[in-house]
Amino acid sequence: MKETRIEIENKIEIAFLPKNIKREFTAGKTILQYASEANIAIDGNCAGAGTCGKCKVRILEGNDGVPDAEERTKLSERELKDGWRLACRFKPQTDIAVEVPVTEGASDRKTKLGGMQGSILPANIYRKEYISVDAASIANQVADLDRIAAACGLKDGCKADGGLMRKVPELLGMSSTLTVTIRENEIVDIESGDTRNHCFGIAVDIGTTTVVGLLWNLVTGECLGVKAVTNPQGVFGADVISRITYASEARENLKNIHDKIIECINGMITGFSESCGIRTENIYEITVAGNTTMSHLFLEVNPRQLAVSPFVPVFCSAAEGVAANLNIQANSRARYYLLPNIAGHVGSDITAGIVATDILEESEIRLMLDIGTNGEIVLSGKGRAFTCSTAAGPAFEGASIHQGMRAAAGAIEKVKIDEDVHVQVIDGTTPTGICGSGIIDAVAQMVSNGLVDKTGRFTKPEVLRLNHVSEKVASRFRKGERGVEFVLVYGDDGQDVVLLQKDVREVQLAKGAILAGIKILMNQLSVSADELDKIYIAGAFGNYIDIDSALTIDLLPDVKRDRIVSVGNAAGMGACMALLSTEKREEAERITLEIKHVELASCSEFQDEYLQAMKFKRGLI
Repeated sequence: MKETRIEIENKIEIAFLPKNIKREFTAGKTILQYASEANIAIDGNCAGAGTCGKCKVRILEGNDGVPDAEERTKLSERELKDGWRLACRFKPQTDIAVEVPVTEGASDRKTKLGGMQGSILPANIYRKEYISVDAASIANQVADLDRIAAACGLKDGCKADGGLMRKVPELLGMSSTLTVTIRENEIVDIESGDTRNHCFGIAVDIGTTTVVGLLWNLVTGECLGVKAVTNPQGVFGADVISRITYASEARENLKNIHDKIIECINGMITGFSESCGIRTENIYEITVAGNTTMSHLFLEVNPRQLAVSPFVPVFCSAAEGVAANLNIQANSRARYYLLPNIAGHVGSDITAGIVATDILEESEIRLMLDIGTNGEIVLSGKGRAFTCSTAAGPAFEGASIHQGMRAAAGAIEKVKIDEDVHVQVIDGTTPTGICGSGIIDAVAQMVSNGLVDKTGRFTKPEVLRLNHVSEKVASRFRKGERGVEFVLVYGDDGQDVVLLQKDVREVQLAKGAILAGIKILMNQLSVSADELDKIYIAGAFGNYIDIDSALTIDLLPDVKRDRIVSVGNAAGMGACMALLSTEKREEAERITLEIKHVELASCSEFQDEYLQAMKFKRGLI
């Protein structure tokens, strides 16, 4: 007789603090995976490989596991003693309470750059009519829907789906006065009462790190609210390549990473409903912009081609359809419009940014930068326009920096060096790391004060004295576990914030790639830095970095300070314009045909430009 073996699943409860969210799970997964299932944001920059050390969490109760080799490498003895673990490595077998470092501050800063302020005149994609419908009679044997259309001034009749038709008898049975929502010649909603001012749309900018949503009244053109949240896909990796790899490994993975962004958008819709007092049934339109990978994942299209040469996307054209087909929780007839991409690594967010800044329509020579894990660049003038994408890497978002972090509470955001080092920390709390703007400041200050030479090397002690560096500053160089380090902040209990030689190299690689890309486009247009009339820096990064610091490390071409303008969330602005105007959608689609994409990998001069661009030309030595 064959023995029957029954396996009983081991259930564990995890409490995520400080939000105090408790969930029951089947044991066997990592805390990072459990957090993803519970929609708790934890940085998973290396996609769970255990190599970045960014997913630190503190086990407050029930720590039953022994740290593995990766954890012992990435965490200090003090951290391990205090209960810190890597969320991507620790697999709890019993109930635990885990403290997740708060990262919402980064999103809070992005809400300030949400998009257009005030109101603009919408282009009448939608209109709502409050009507009185004549009763049917022997003398007026006109179908209900046709009488409704006539009352709305639709002389040639209208289109409506079966679901809407099923609502008509009940609504007319209650009242002859209705509000009708019309999109072009199509009735998309019929409601009882006067709801003429209840017509909403949402513009969404899907960033690799942060997702921004803006709620608009489609009738009045008023922006009613802005929300920004950490992109929940970050659990699968900080950069697009990591997410492409994950999505391509299995069909289930692709659905999972797609569902994450849809859940994120639905969470925003729910938030708007609660904070602005609107009904989700009155949201009729969603426009979306994002890089090419985000665009593919939004539609659940496998982006595997974007990770291998020749980096050809599945689609570049604009996409539109019924939002409900993507499980977006709005009106059942709501539409989505995804702005067109330009190339494999120049996405609809750049198209939206071009629409928002109008740089292709200007006679001047203008440059636009959107700096993140990729650096997208647009240059226009002389009746032509070029664009390219550079693999800047995650240095400016903190992912590849030893103690780098997002722009959240506790992040050093500004650095000044004179007789000593002075820092400014987000929210004024105890510094725990350094974000992108702080990294650029720190390196720029070290370069201008002779602490880093033109090649990017830390300056030797004997040369520091020749550069008249103060003893306080010079003493901040020390030998650490990872080589020579420079102490930015002396922390309590030895929890110092330091900058490594490797961190400076990461900045060099990032800024070198961006400046080289700019130089290639300038060569294409045959212009010099002196001929650039304006440089637009888009996104949160551009708004918070110190422009003088960016010029000091040669992140930007050598132009006068007053020619550089931070334009905030240009992608969000462009998505808003597309939400409110069909003309702007047509403009976006026209842009993708007019602009020329330059593939840097095929440019023979890129390597030389890159090597030159890595240097700090303003260094003292």
